[in-house]
Amino acid sequence: MTAELDINIIRQVCNNGDIKWTTHTLERMQERNIEPTDVINCIMYGVIIEQYPHAYPYPACLILGTGVNANNIHIVLGYGNELIWIVTVYEPDENEWENEFTKRKDKTQ
Repeated sequence: MTAELDINIIRQVCNNGDIKWTTHTLERMQERNIEPTDVINCIMYGVIIEQYPHAYPYPACLILGTGVNANNIHIVLGYGNELIWIVTVYEPDENEWENEFTKRKDKTQ
């Protein structure tokens, strides 16, 4: 049985500094001018907008928050072995998201 992730647990793990950054994430962050402080800010003050309880190898979620410069950021992260695994980080595209970047647009319309 899998459970949805709890933002409060994620924040506690983040506060402890128990974060793993994948090479993919670090490369994308550099390309997109997103700093680690932006990611931390997003986790600490953002909201989970999608849950992926069956993600492999750990349950994951999508968090919407803001960077330190108030730019919108999406973070996909997994949680397992008492660690946060940052999968990817990006600024959401208004052509793909609605409701202030909380809901994917219907591509069938």
